[in-house]
Amino acid sequence: MRNLFLFLWKNQFTVLFVLIETIGFYLLVSNNSYQQSVVHVSGVQLSGKVYDFEHSYKKYIGLLEENEALRNENALLRLASLNGALTQIEEIAQYDCIPTQAINSSYNLEKNFIIVNSGSASGLQPANAVIGTEGIVGIVHTVTENYASIIPMLHSDSKISGRLKGTNYFGQCKWEGRDDKVIMLENIPNHVPVAQGDTIITRGSTGIFPPGLIIGFASSSERDESSGFQRIQVNLATNFRKINTLYVIQNRHKEELDSLVLKTQEWIEK
Repeated sequence: MRNLFLFLWKNQFTVLFVLIETIGFYLLVSNNSYQQSVVHVSGVQLSGKVYDFEHSYKKYIGLLEENEALRNENALLRLASLNGALTQIEEIAQYDCIPTQAINSSYNLEKNFIIVNSGSASGLQPANAVIGTEGIVGIVHTVTENYASIIPMLHSDSKISGRLKGTNYFGQCKWEGRDDKVIMLENIPNHVPVAQGDTIITRGSTGIFPPGLIIGFASSSERDESSGFQRIQVNLATNFRKINTLYVIQNRHKEELDSLVLKTQEWIEK
């Protein structure tokens, strides 16, 4: 209280000036209809701007929450689709699905990359599969607490096993480093008919990608009579120039599969 009195005493002339101005303004407005209307309009405009800002902010926050909810809902739908018939015969679903967001990416380099804003804190691990809304995207490479880097299909080191849908024939998908919309599917026998528009899907042999996910669509094929195999040009289902919402897929049985493959290889090499 003492400090308040000291403050008022030191600033008595300023306080007196503000008080007189306030009284004068009140008398002017209260006795002048025009001034009343001006003040009223100004007040409405000011409050309108404040409420508009508040509404926009709430709408923005609401959209963020809605987008997050939609991403989680889509993740659940994709998870249900991935587990499919598997859930009918197993008590525990085989795949987990974690939604994330791409914050940086490239598509015109020899070794392209994608950075997402989720990391180990969200459950991401190296060698997890990554898919988008249209098809597969790549494989998680490096993980920090809150971020992760992804090796996309548009990478010179990317090699993913693909299968010609409707057949049991499979080969290796490679990117040749030129067109960000096209990869090549190799090692398909020449006698296998390939038509334009045929779907190429994941084989799922390594346990990283679930089988049956869309990679792309055949556009042409070139037979090599000397090797007996054809190379199929595949138009990618994923548009790597518009990477945004992604889903990280985890196979709960991958360690078991890796262990079995390792033991099998050791047995063969004996």
